[in-house]
Amino acid sequence: MEDLQSLMACLDDISGKIGDGMYLDMADKLKRIHDKLNGDKPFHEDSFYYSDDDSELDSNSDDDDDSDYEAHNEAAREADERARREVSIQIIRDHLLDYVRSMHQAWAEVQKWEKEVKKEQARAPPLITRMTTARKKRAIQRWCEKNVHCATGGEAGEFVGHITTTVPHSSWTWKNLVENGLRTIVMEIGTDNEIVRAKRGFMCYDELSLATIQKLHAFEKKIYDDFKDECNSLRSINDTFIENAKANVCKYEESMQRWEMCAREEENKLRRLGARVYARDSWDAEFRDFWVDDDDGLLVDDP
Repeated sequence: MEDLQSLMACLDDISGKIGDGMYLDMADKLKRIHDKLNGDKPFHEDSFYYSDDDSELDSNSDDDDDSDYEAHNEAAREADERARREVSIQIIRDHLLDYVRSMHQAWAEVQKWEKEVKKEQARAPPLITRMTTARKKRAIQRWCEKNVHCATGGEAGEFVGHITTTVPHSSWTWKNLVENGLRTIVMEIGTDNEIVRAKRGFMCYDELSLATIQKLHAFEKKIYDDFKDECNSLRSINDTFIENAKANVCKYEESMQRWEMCAREEENKLRRLGARVYARDSWDAEFRDFWVDDDDGLLVDDP
């Protein structure tokens, strides 16, 4: 018992160098050890609170007075209760701080994944919705390059009246393609007889049937549409990545709401103990707003 009393005295000596929460927690644990060793004696028989000199006072002293004894006993109980209350409050505040820190970690993840979504959306340029004159010429050139195996000299420029691939941009037109590359077009949309003639050599517009002539406009549009689809496939956003990123945002927002509810429960415990509840960083799920103090944040104690 003397060792425990010595430890308690040492703890009192360093009380100014450690936090109140740690001091109260250590004092509470020393008291529990003492109670265990002492058989949970009543306060008036407990040497942890009373020295041997107190028990040997004169029988005629005031300690024999029942009222003084009850008052002393009640004061000791109140002091013990206050100590336990302070320890409980400190533990609750520590839990509260942990929950707020967890919200900050989850919020950092929310911001990270939202940034990834914006980055992916910015990576891909806008999709082509309208075929301008320049895009139509590029579409004709692209079609000629894909069908270069049908050109006699093996050059895409043959389809628009040239034998070099370095022809001017203005040469890649539908008009030039019909005039100089009609044979290849007929191979795709012509009648059976026209296809047979086209395989033998050059064809001119006057040789086309009405049915084939009527298909020319649709074939031109198909060249433009194929070019647009090809370009848009390269410009398209990675939908799978976007979906996964948004799922992560939702997951961490749900975590923030869970930590927020835990923090509110700890605050209710403080209120039941009659302790003050201070301002703190908090999550508002309805408005998707994480309120953080402008100065240090994480406020769960006296500012």
